[in-house]
Amino acid sequence: MSRSPLPVILSIALLFLPACTQQPRSSGSALSASGAGAHAAIRSEAGGEGLVPRRSGLDAVAAAPALNLSGASVYVAPLEIDYRSQDASSIQPLGFRNRTLNDSERARLQQTMAQAFAENFLAPRGGRLAASSGAADYTLRLRLDNFYLPAPLEQTTRLRQVFSESVAYGTLAGTLYDRRGKAVLQFRDRREFGDTFTGSGGERLQRFSPPAFWGDMRMDLRRAFSSLDRSLR
Repeated sequence: MSRSPLPVILSIALLFLPACTQQPRSSGSALSASGAGAHAAIRSEAGGEGLVPRRSGLDAVAAAPALNLSGASVYVAPLEIDYRSQDASSIQPLGFRNRTLNDSERARLQQTMAQAFAENFLAPRGGRLAASSGAADYTLRLRLDNFYLPAPLEQTTRLRQVFSESVAYGTLAGTLYDRRGKAVLQFRDRREFGDTFTGSGGERLQRFSPPAFWGDMRMDLRRAFSSLDRSLR
């Protein structure tokens, strides 16, 4: 999967808006702390002692040696989001609100993540989701760091269109805790969501829209949790 710090964005509105600067793409599973450094960083988080690095398609995965979720129930805690700081000189597409998720959008993303986790990671291991933390064997805490949206999730018109290489960018991080509060699994992956799009003629840009955002997020989250599943086999 290709990853870049900032997607290219073109905006067509009532006024001309300049395209955002694209930084060079990185490849493979590179983090700012890569390889052994990334694994060391993930194990150094609170409660992460004793976790063993696993080979993975994600940037970093570490798990308890004998982790077994067969028959276990997992509660997915409320999603945490750390938005990328907007440059003071950046121009917002004309007529749009801020590039953040409102409460209903955040709840929908939480549900999308939980479903992808349940179907692509828990189900293959015989686990299931729990409705509350009190009845769960484990708790999963998910976080999106440096999360960036090329435009707000508003339906656009022909005069308000944004084209980008991906529907969102961020670092997906997760920690699975047992009932004692000890971390038994940690993972981290920097990614562009929906960056596999290729339009007619091979162009990389696609129109940003709510349906594209939700469809690409669902597909990429499934892919991420399937990769996490393979890491523990």
